[in-house]
Amino acid sequence: MNESLAKTASWPMSLIAFGFYFSLFFDPWGPIPRYFGWLLCIIGIVGLFILQSSELRRPVLDPAVKIIIYIMIIWSVFTTLLNFYGWYHFGKGVSNPLEAVFGLWLTASVVAKEGTGRFQKVWWASSVLIFAAYILQAGKVFDITVISNINTVGLYAIVALPMSLNFAVRRYDSRLLNVISFLTVVLNLTVLFLSFSSGPWLVGGIEILLFLIIARPGKYGLFKGLLIPLLITVLLAGLFAFNQPDYLGRFKREISQLLSFSGDLSEFTNRRWDIWEQTVHLISEKPFTGWGWIRYQTLYLMNELKPISGSAIPLEPHNMYLQLLTYGGFPLLIVVMGLMLRCAWLAWRKLKGCKGENKYLYAAVLTTIIAIMIYSMAGSIFAARQKIGFLFWALCGIAAALPERGKGSVQDDA
Repeated sequence: MNESLAKTASWPMSLIAFGFYFSLFFDPWGPIPRYFGWLLCIIGIVGLFILQSSELRRPVLDPAVKIIIYIMIIWSVFTTLLNFYGWYHFGKGVSNPLEAVFGLWLTASVVAKEGTGRFQKVWWASSVLIFAAYILQAGKVFDITVISNINTVGLYAIVALPMSLNFAVRRYDSRLLNVISFLTVVLNLTVLFLSFSSGPWLVGGIEILLFLIIARPGKYGLFKGLLIPLLITVLLAGLFAFNQPDYLGRFKREISQLLSFSGDLSEFTNRRWDIWEQTVHLISEKPFTGWGWIRYQTLYLMNELKPISGSAIPLEPHNMYLQLLTYGGFPLLIVVMGLMLRCAWLAWRKLKGCKGENKYLYAAVLTTIIAIMIYSMAGSIFAARQKIGFLFWALCGIAAALPERGKGSVQDDA
């Protein structure tokens, strides 16, 4: 390729990067902005093919991760074709794991080329906007709806929390940046509290402990990044309870649910236990191939399973492990677990190989992966594909990204 053609080939990479950061920033607002960003990325990829760019031959993913995602997609397509319910159900179902894989690969492609600095800035700006908007929504300051489902609010808060801690425990030359960084954690914890969902509360607490153990931020990071934000969050929570009396009742309800652990399992799991019993029945009928990637509610109705609490038909099994067993049997569960564990291991390796404060990014990635695996006992990142899923798979992409040729690690300048 001559020099002029090589320079021309840079516009597709610029378009891919712009589309990626656009989708990353707007992902929590819904699937349409993300799909628009991905469309720009696809146009950029087509441009690389047309220009026969050498970027197409540059490896960006860890080889083991690449093999795992190939198996994941092939098995998902196979099981969904085996249980064919029509092209609409096939396309809608298989697109779920495809989106996960595409998000992971796209992130690895971008950060392997330019490092993680811009990724962290875009993530921070997006999360602060969402946090502030949701707090205004919860406080009924403006008549806006950012996220309506409390499960989605809680999941977003726990996916974002380790990254917020990553920003907060660092030392910045600017006093303003030091203040802004710990206020990010305040906003994150406030949104977590306002989710009024005991599952995310528990996982959020585990995340904080995991991050402190893995990252070891020292006294300065502990004080600025956690203790001060926790104190301010408690004060803000009290203010919300005072101004919104119904919040106190919701808080008591969640505490009551947590305290029911040794009693009624259905109450403790918020009726999820009843759903899990029905899901286990589905799994027992096709333990190896599963039922294919079909809408869970449709599958529930097709098999005439009994409604939950008398009349409700569940939209999801509220458990990623049971969901994967339902859709693709034990092979799919093993493959997805292998993908997550491999990404966790890669994040750990990058963490151990980092010097200075760049290690906090990989500590955040590792913490998030572990936290989602814990959260998945009562929820699923695949069920959150509309607003949250891409964010998680993007973090996995950071772990799985290969460095550029000639460099020992992915660049991390923030």
